[in-house]
Amino acid sequence: MLGAILLDNSAAPKAFLKVDPLDFFLPQHRYIARSMKAMTDAGTPIDTVTLMAELQRADALDAAGGVPYLSQLADGLPRATNVEHYAEIVFENAVRRYTITEAYTVMNAAQNPAAPSLATVDQLETARAMRERIEQRRGVRAAAGDRWKYSALEFLSSEFPEPEQLIARLFPKCGTAMIVAMPHHLKSWFMLALAMGATKEGLLLGQLEVPKPVRTLYFAVEDNRGDVRKRMRSLVYSKTFADWNPALLEIWTRPVGGFDIMQESHFAELLAGIKKHQADLVIIDVLRRIFRGDINSPKESAQLCEQFDRLRDSTGASIAVVHHENRKGEDIMRAAAGSFNFAGWADVTIQLKRKIESGNISRVEIHADYQLGLGIEPMSLILDLTQEVALRMESLEEVENVEELRQGLGEQWTVRDLAEFLDVHKSNAHRRIKKLRAAGLVEKVKGGKRGISGLARYCFVQDSSTASDE
Repeated sequence: MLGAILLDNSAAPKAFLKVDPLDFFLPQHRYIARSMKAMTDAGTPIDTVTLMAELQRADALDAAGGVPYLSQLADGLPRATNVEHYAEIVFENAVRRYTITEAYTVMNAAQNPAAPSLATVDQLETARAMRERIEQRRGVRAAAGDRWKYSALEFLSSEFPEPEQLIARLFPKCGTAMIVAMPHHLKSWFMLALAMGATKEGLLLGQLEVPKPVRTLYFAVEDNRGDVRKRMRSLVYSKTFADWNPALLEIWTRPVGGFDIMQESHFAELLAGIKKHQADLVIIDVLRRIFRGDINSPKESAQLCEQFDRLRDSTGASIAVVHHENRKGEDIMRAAAGSFNFAGWADVTIQLKRKIESGNISRVEIHADYQLGLGIEPMSLILDLTQEVALRMESLEEVENVEELRQGLGEQWTVRDLAEFLDVHKSNAHRRIKKLRAAGLVEKVKGGKRGISGLARYCFVQDSSTASDE
């Protein structure tokens, strides 16, 4: 187990949920495990050199076997190891040793005619206390999310808490998110604003609730440093945020030579940075800059999603990945470029689309598919650098361009006509029709039937007071 952690630090947090350093039999292993656990808790990368330094600092290097013993810990291990499984074996063997020790103690006390009978009972009580301690440790592991096997009745009677939210109905704690948009659709503005504004609890961009301050690592690999800084200054100098806490936000930019998350050295550097900053949220903007594989390959895209999961599982941080859209007019779950693994991986998919520019004002629509519960309603994101509040969100008023829709759609029209006119997916057009009818602006004039020619037809109501609520 200890050698495997040297090869792959990512599983160390879960391993030390399963075992305590005192569970190791050999004293030198206890010293090594104690130092590794301290380094894991501190977010310090573990390799032979850093482990030796930690043991030396604790004046335990010789007790741990010295340099020669540490150097051969990982000898013979494959590069791909199952650290958690090794940890389970260590824990189970430790329990057996505790049991054997207590059993011998109770047996010796019972066989000693000179010992009071109550002494034997006391030893049994000690054994029971040991059992309670072991079950308590198992309970701690289960509470930490380690339990995953239930009988049917156990599962039905279990209570599972609602996911904690970093940004309500948008980013769950320890969750995953995919943000998709065509180029120049304000996605970097949006994500930078979330990273900055979420450093304070309260209302963000006028619409999003932040329950408590969020520590964010924002990895801006798409744009150059100057553009990122310019964007950030625009948000700082305007009144987009009433207040924010710069200490909770760390900005990483594109490194010279690029970054490839599939390379273990690059992955380890990002993992260490997340741990050091103690990030609650990691934003990677944009996916194509940190992945050099084939995004259309089911195998390679699945491996990429597994890397993101490793980051999340090793740190507890939510992972939000910005990605490009290349399926024009597709539904939100099908819009991301490349493999469908990306939509399947994300707990929430956020799409920015239908950009409208008018003078200095840019506006896009934000839609979210939140798989863990109720997500945000469709919103408008508005950027206007001439205003005091440069960036804001507003509820998406489906009725704001009714005259434009009247002129563009004619007297009678179908959901397909509306989808084509607005350049949105049909499911999006259905939602708009529902809101227009609820507002008394549209009514159905012909019921739909099966087949292409049987689509329901709608018309605009001239006088909203006479609109049908059919």
